[in-house]
Amino acid sequence: MRKILLLPFSVLYAIGVGIRNFLFDKKINRSIEFDLPVIGVGNLAIGGQGKTPMVEYLLELSKDIFNTGVLSRGYKRKSKGFKIVELSSSVQDSGDEPMQIKSKFPEAMVCVCEDRAMGIPLMLAEDELDLILLDDAYQHRWVKPGLNILLSDFNSPFFNDVILPSGNLRESKDAYQRADVIVFTRCSQFPDEEIQKKYFKHIEKFEKSKVFFSGLEYGTPTQFFSLEKKQKPLTELKNILLICGIAKPEYISDFLKSHGLKFQSVLFNDHHDFNDQDIKSIISTYKKLGDENAIIITTEKDAMRLKKFKSYFSGLENIVYALPIKMKFNPEEKIRFDKIIFDFVRTKLHQNN
Repeated sequence: MRKILLLPFSVLYAIGVGIRNFLFDKKINRSIEFDLPVIGVGNLAIGGQGKTPMVEYLLELSKDIFNTGVLSRGYKRKSKGFKIVELSSSVQDSGDEPMQIKSKFPEAMVCVCEDRAMGIPLMLAEDELDLILLDDAYQHRWVKPGLNILLSDFNSPFFNDVILPSGNLRESKDAYQRADVIVFTRCSQFPDEEIQKKYFKHIEKFEKSKVFFSGLEYGTPTQFFSLEKKQKPLTELKNILLICGIAKPEYISDFLKSHGLKFQSVLFNDHHDFNDQDIKSIISTYKKLGDENAIIITTEKDAMRLKKFKSYFSGLENIVYALPIKMKFNPEEKIRFDKIIFDFVRTKLHQNN
């Protein structure tokens, strides 16, 4: 019923987005293409498609070979314009995802700027970068990446969705044709050939060798308030309070359930801006568990927004853990995907030398 009622607004939204894309397609609005390799990572549907794990995957893949920088708009940050993200930066200045990336890759140049066409030259003025990764840039068409990676949740693929506000798509599902690579993310297990064929039917205009299916790999919970940064194997966990302010917390819940873990959840909206009352409520809920061996687990992204409340956890620093997460491919697809990335970067660099 909700989708039907909102359908007229979706039509209007689609017309507006369609006109904008038409202007870019006809080069009335001109996209800027840079000489150095630029890889764009984005999605058609809002929220929870795996952009940050993909950016981190690409950064891990390239950092020892190329001088790689990351540029994000810094969603929900309070600052404006171009900012270089430092380890000492606040989430208010940088946004939670750029702060997370910087904390995991302290040597990498991570920047935020709502205008990517302005941000890239400013990054290059600061450092001689070989490669720039654009986070959440599929709809930002003022810059044309040399390689465009489109992500879509395997469990709710873009081709089964409709445009906002009736559905979750930012633009028409046909916009997948602008991508150079499509990655279906969050596979609980890698799909067999028959299931893959069902997906290929919906993207017939796309080269099958450029389509991939990826999953998520959770690491060992690690303390983030304590200086010791101790880890706690899942086998040692008995009672958990899960704190989540992300788009799709059900994936973490399913992961914990799959390990037979007992937990209670406190959920917030994606990118939730925690306040004093939230923290007091979290601590109160934890204490009500009545178990001195219980721990608090949260996501790496939420941890960035919780950092400023460290003083509230005085005496409880050792029970707060972040759950690492990274993208994974099956071995054969990883080789093929990595080759596409390296071939693109090396070819682009060779062309400009």
